[in-house]
Amino acid sequence: MPCIRKRFIARLRKYFIWIAAAIYISILLFIYLTTAQNDQRTIRDTQEIEAGIKRLRKLQRTMFINPKRPDDSVYNINITLSEQIALDREIPDVRPEGCSSMRYDISKMPKTSVVIIFYNEALSMILRTVHSVLNRSHKSLLEEVILVDDASTNEDLRTYLRPYISNLPKVKLLTNKKRLGLIKARLLGFHNAVGEFVFFQDAHTEANVQWLEPLLNEILKNPRTVIQPYVDEIDTKTLEYRGSTGRVSRGGFSWDLRYTWTDIPDHEWNRVTRLANEENIPPISYPFRSATLVGCAFGVLKKYFIHLGTFDEDFKIWGGENIELAWRTWQCHGQVLTHPCSRVAHTFKPFAYKFDGDREKIVQKNLIRTAATWMDDYAKYFYAITYAWVSKRTYLTDDEKKTLQKRKDLRKRLQCKSFEWYLVNIAPEVNIPPADAIHGGEIFNTKTESCWHVRSSGYIGITTECFFHRTVPENEFFMKPSRHVYIGDKVLRVDKGSWLLYISDKEPSSDNDEIWSMEHDGYYTGKIVVNYSHLGKARKACATQVTNVHKIHQMEQMVQMTDCSDTDRFQNWRWTYKFNWNYKFDKDHAQPERDE
Repeated sequence: MPCIRKRFIARLRKYFIWIAAAIYISILLFIYLTTAQNDQRTIRDTQEIEAGIKRLRKLQRTMFINPKRPDDSVYNINITLSEQIALDREIPDVRPEGCSSMRYDISKMPKTSVVIIFYNEALSMILRTVHSVLNRSHKSLLEEVILVDDASTNEDLRTYLRPYISNLPKVKLLTNKKRLGLIKARLLGFHNAVGEFVFFQDAHTEANVQWLEPLLNEILKNPRTVIQPYVDEIDTKTLEYRGSTGRVSRGGFSWDLRYTWTDIPDHEWNRVTRLANEENIPPISYPFRSATLVGCAFGVLKKYFIHLGTFDEDFKIWGGENIELAWRTWQCHGQVLTHPCSRVAHTFKPFAYKFDGDREKIVQKNLIRTAATWMDDYAKYFYAITYAWVSKRTYLTDDEKKTLQKRKDLRKRLQCKSFEWYLVNIAPEVNIPPADAIHGGEIFNTKTESCWHVRSSGYIGITTECFFHRTVPENEFFMKPSRHVYIGDKVLRVDKGSWLLYISDKEPSSDNDEIWSMEHDGYYTGKIVVNYSHLGKARKACATQVTNVHKIHQMEQMVQMTDCSDTDRFQNWRWTYKFNWNYKFDKDHAQPERDE
């Protein structure tokens, strides 16, 4: 028996050796064949990429030699120059200190769908937008780029766009048979997106280096976040990419619901600095809370966006959706962030989207929906200001009021907070107008495009940091029915030695002294006049922008009261707001609509 067992074991070892050898040879053969196939596949892929590049270059030469498009003036951009610039050009890295050294764990980050809407956009601008996303997005994070053509009619788009993008990876094109408008077109792209994170981007933008990872990193920390990159600028004439590496601005709003740029207020900067120091990150590189969204580039988890109610699908064309979404996010227990390490540049042209119909009234209806849903009693300021603009006098139809109720029901279902909570906790820097204000906001000189500015001395100087670029809350004045002008709890006074203006804690000694008014030369512009008593005589003077000759603030641009003159253009001013408290947004008080 022992001998039989030994022979059996010996044979088993022999068979095992043969089996192991066979397995080893099979593995080597498999590795060899796989490597060969991969090499062949790599060769084929390389050949396909090179062939694709050749086709793209050939198309680029064809597309722009004799472009079948409208004149540059139609686009409000120097498209002739755009067609001479490489579609995949290099742009400067303008991220602030610390951004380039940040490292991210991309293995846990969600895949991203980028949705780009266009309507008769310049072909070169669309393609440069797409190339910037493809070239500067991590391949494992970018799921797709979805282009939505909102029924464009330009020949160059119909002729060249689809053949061109057929040579690009991950790019698909959806085409609307009829015009839907920006908001509904974005919803179409959103519902067709397969990525977990959806990023909405305008078609005249350029994504910068490592733009996506900072956004997704914040989404991992808090999925209830709507996040945007810091938006740099592409010059409409030179196409130059412009960005700041220092402390940036954040989004705000005016009481007529326009998006504004503001300095990051102290309460937010202090919060950012504390958190950044805890994480050993430069504060200028740390994400900050934004009161509103700029609207041209932002992203959100698809699941969370659905929970929030996506866009208001009854908004028409374009306008107000960025403010509405930001308010809804904040009031309904989410957050809106801007990340300075993520950069996307935007071409700020006067009107990015063409309207079919009366632009003023289309946008105004969108804003009425926003105010009625989210502003509570504070909506009265929006109504009083916009009703003062005759062109904005419109109303919601009965059907539109029914669709508005759906948004109010959404607010109730999500148990959203009040607008007062939003003002106190997110935007406490916003000045709330007096309930009886006649005029308010920044005071703008129509000749110099400069505004009143309170100097540290208390005197009123001039600044170019005006409403059209940003708002400076500390420079917002309000005229009341008493015909006195206030800034915060201080009153505007006339220095009767230099005739310069200054702010004071003391009211005029007489109710009839230093009485202010507007003498209009247009509905919104005119002279700012003060009636006052001096040496026992009633006098009148007009606010004038001057180069000051007095000792205090000598040779500086200041506001001085001088004799009124019909020919002095330095006496022509415009307030940000004019209030009409007798507002009635109904059919009887609406103005006729105009064709665009």
